[in-house]
Amino acid sequence: MADGILKVGTITTSSGSGTITLGQSGETITIPSGATVNMSNATQTGVGGANTPAFLAYVSGSNFSLPNNTYTKVVFNSEKYDTASAYDTSTGLFTVSSGQAGKYFLGGQLFMGGASASRFILRMQLNNSSSLIFMDGEKTAPCCAFASTVASLSVGDTVQIDGIQNSGSAQNLDYSSTAEVNYFFGYKIIE
Repeated sequence: MADGILKVGTITTSSGSGTITLGQSGETITIPSGATVNMSNATQTGVGGANTPAFLAYVSGSNFSLPNNTYTKVVFNSEKYDTASAYDTSTGLFTVSSGQAGKYFLGGQLFMGGASASRFILRMQLNNSSSLIFMDGEKTAPCCAFASTVASLSVGDTVQIDGIQNSGSAQNLDYSSTAEVNYFFGYKIIE
């Protein structure tokens, strides 16, 4: 068939079901400017991506204590979800697994309602050595610190959240049975 324009209303297979292929390997299919591809009723595969791995861990129970004036790794001991089993509820570490390197959106919150402090800080650490983000939170009870960042992570990198307060004595992080008030989350950004 010679080059030209094919004008049709509907393209279907001769049997009414199966696969229709447009183009072949090495070719580009172009949608012209001003045209709309409506896929609202279609099943889409191989398009876009998923923001995974993804996790949300939180402190359940009221027994996680921040000592006075000492940075302490917070171990978020429960999970809402963890698509790649990458967060360890026993060590408090998110670890990038094989094949999952890339840019991540990470965030967390610490909440201490029982005391005021002149310092209440959330620090997110990469490989327990360099700060990804550092946030000095509200200092009058209830104290709250929230921080988020985007980081390029390699396979084997670990991320943790540390907290510090200086109320004069050790303080427990607050706990709610109906909401996660102390949490750590992250997901891989689609690139």
